[in-house]
Amino acid sequence: MCKTVSLPKRMEQIISVSYDILCNKIANGSIIVQNEASLQMQFGVILKQVGQLYEFSDQDHFKIELETPRDIEASTKSNRGQARCDISLRLFNDSDSIGAEIELKYFKYDKTQEAVTDNRFSVLMDLENLELYKKREPRLMCYEFVYTDNKNYANPSTTSGIKLAPCITQSYTYGRKTINLNACYEAEWTAYGEHYFMKTRI
Repeated sequence: MCKTVSLPKRMEQIISVSYDILCNKIANGSIIVQNEASLQMQFGVILKQVGQLYEFSDQDHFKIELETPRDIEASTKSNRGQARCDISLRLFNDSDSIGAEIELKYFKYDKTQEAVTDNRFSVLMDLENLELYKKREPRLMCYEFVYTDNKNYANPSTTSGIKLAPCITQSYTYGRKTINLNACYEAEWTAYGEHYFMKTRI
């Protein structure tokens, strides 16, 4: 007799499987990503298809939303406390419910390298917001995914003061802005040829 997999475990599998599919499709050219909006759309399509496969009974429902408004405490990115999460997921039935929030970043290769530190700091701002999402809903699963064709982002020996490998530490100051995260987070980079993907879970 098969044992029904819990909703949290199913949500983890939905995100993990969808992420692997996205990475492989981008790396092999069956998905073309030109900007962050197209990355969000393509990932959303995959998540929806995979998520529906994890509806194991008539009582199970998988929902996905893009650009979902979220009221949070004021943060570096959302100084008025009004955020928009790139992808919001919910898997629920009559007895349980689990949600997930995903923030995305896409950094296209730039020969000048001028925006690398700015972009790294934008990842930290996403992580700060994800912590605030989770503060309001402790069971929430929160992820940051980054895609780039610039290997400098995944380089742990970079000269930038903001490093995204092998882990993201708690406190950063850049210009006049300071971010203090609640914890250190593992920055898991995977290379597919000249494509680089980072996954971090809050």
